[in-house]
Amino acid sequence: MQNIHLKLPSIITIVSLLTLTIALSLSGCDLAPAEATPSPTFTATQTEIPTPTIDWFPATPTPTLLPLPSPTPQPTLADLRSGITELLVDDDFTNESLWETRQSQAGNIAFGVENLTLAIAQPNTSLISFSQHNLPEDFYLEVTLQTTLCQPLDQIGILYWIQSESDYYRLLVDCAGQARLEVIQGGQTIVLQDWESLRRAQPGSPATNRLGLWVSRGNFQLYINDAYQFEQRIALNRSGGLGLFARTISGNAMTVRFTDLKIYQVEPQ
Repeated sequence: MQNIHLKLPSIITIVSLLTLTIALSLSGCDLAPAEATPSPTFTATQTEIPTPTIDWFPATPTPTLLPLPSPTPQPTLADLRSGITELLVDDDFTNESLWETRQSQAGNIAFGVENLTLAIAQPNTSLISFSQHNLPEDFYLEVTLQTTLCQPLDQIGILYWIQSESDYYRLLVDCAGQARLEVIQGGQTIVLQDWESLRRAQPGSPATNRLGLWVSRGNFQLYINDAYQFEQRIALNRSGGLGLFARTISGNAMTVRFTDLKIYQVEPQ
């Protein structure tokens, strides 16, 4: 009996140890700390700063346009026609008694078929043909110039209000397309309008140009091919003869024909 009593505690001890071991094993699973469920991570969203829009073509104030000055209207042939009345001279250069002619080594002045031809055969030489026509104080004169041979500086002229061979007015046109107005007094030349380029003129040779000289109350106006050129103040209360002129300046020879001369009375406006 004693031996059985001694064995019973041992058995109990062994059972207790086994029970404790099993309990510890089972509880060991619970002892390990449970992993925390990760909280969702919120990624900060960057707020975009609006990029300023570049105005490549900024608005600018609309400029106030100033009115352009109106050009001063130039006289026209139609305007002058209002003062032109009676046809005083209609010369087709068939009446050889109306113009001086000449023949020389320097050159010739001769009638052609309805023209008067001035032909110069030497350099630095001039020819003048005086007519029987008389110009009143107020007149409008037209004549056609036909150059068949000339150099740029060679000159063609209309002499008007001739009082003598040393007292007259002279309009010069050169073969480069320029014009000049002079008055000759006592053999001295006074320039009223220096060389000025002509509008609508045909320079050189062969060329044809229609000249128009309008004179009224001391005003002179020049027209070439119906185009106004310039205006100058000249003498009042004057009249006189008419002549045609040619001169070589840069050439050794020159030929010009004058045709269809008309002279009108002008009534001052």
